[in-house]
Amino acid sequence: MFVSIYLFFTWLFSSFTEDPFTLATFNVRCPVDKTPHSWQERKTRCIDVIQKNRFDIFGVQEAVKHQLDDLVESGEYQYIGGGREDFKEKGEYSAILYRKDRFELLKGGTFGLSEKPDVPGFKSWKTACPRIATWGLFLDKKSKKKFIYYNTHLDHRSEEARIRGIELLVNHAKQNMPGVPLIISGDFNATPDSKTYQTASSLLDDSAKVSESEHKGPPGTFHGFGKYERKVPIDYIFVSKDFKVLEHWTDDTKFQEGYPSDHYPVIVKLTLR
Repeated sequence: MFVSIYLFFTWLFSSFTEDPFTLATFNVRCPVDKTPHSWQERKTRCIDVIQKNRFDIFGVQEAVKHQLDDLVESGEYQYIGGGREDFKEKGEYSAILYRKDRFELLKGGTFGLSEKPDVPGFKSWKTACPRIATWGLFLDKKSKKKFIYYNTHLDHRSEEARIRGIELLVNHAKQNMPGVPLIISGDFNATPDSKTYQTASSLLDDSAKVSESEHKGPPGTFHGFGKYERKVPIDYIFVSKDFKVLEHWTDDTKFQEGYPSDHYPVIVKLTLR
């Protein structure tokens, strides 16, 4: 009993002294649905989930510019990223949103997951549509440590494109910021038994697998506004071994009016070792 109490307080003390932060990946669903799933109705639900879990930094998928503008309207967050059609404002974003009081963006941008990553709208490897990633090199103002974070939305049709996209992200990090702690999050459109997942988990750790506490919430992440009960995820957060994962959970909040999105957000509490 005394050993258990000692371990608990040791963990509690380390959690505070290591300045953990909350990171999430959240496919917020593009604004194409009608009542009760229209963005005008869902945006307050999404904001409520973000506030409830107190995201410090998070990646979104499928968001277009006016959705991002709604998410940062309070002034707590800034975002980095461009649309997949022109790397500016056209098309869906895989943006990264972060609390201004916690993180400083040192550099970053958006590029294509293709054979011509600098060319907007370019498709490779039989993708259904252009695929992109947004990245940022961040300074954690509390710990004074740096990390690089990539957020993406991998193709739903081509596994070759998903695998090559993951490899492209990891290689981009190695070439531009070797040795910097690395996070990759997103909607991978792939289950844990896929070659896509196997590729990602051979390069980085699935945060769910290395979490110091047991996963909470539904294991599945895509639910189609409550139409499906999936037993496995397609949304993930992968981390390099520089990170300690303290907690891992999905938020399945359903409001009286409906769900925030057709995906549950995946959330982790992290600290840099």
